[in-house]
This record gives sequence, C-alpha cells and structure tokens, in this order.
Amino acid sequence: MSSGETPKVPFPWSAFLSQPVFQRKYKVILNPGLFQQVYQVRLLESCLHKQLPSARYRNFSG
Repeated sequence: MSSGETPKVPFPWSAFLSQPVFQRKYKVILNPGLFQQVYQVRLLESCLHKQLPSARYRNFSG
C-alpha cells in the first residue's frame, strides 16, 4: 500500500444483517454504503476509547 491510500475494510455483513429491526431505540440503516460509513466511525470511536495497557503511553505530554 502506498502512502495516501486508505486501507480497504471488508463490508461488515454480519453487523448489517443483525441490526435490530423492530426496536424503537435503534435506527435501522438499510443503505449499505451509509451503514459502512457509520460502522467505521463507531469502530474508530470504540478503538479510541479503549484503555492503553501501559501507564507510560497514558502520559502524552512527555
């Protein structure tokens, strides 16, 4: 992969097909392109909220 290319993430079929359809609290996304965008944003947010294992990585100031 050259610089400037974004990595290809396979489509999350299992998450797309297992959306809770009849729940009022959850908005079902039927457009696969939009679902993939929302899924990738949620995945990135969940990765950023994870705790880092070592204390030395928690101190970003120095």
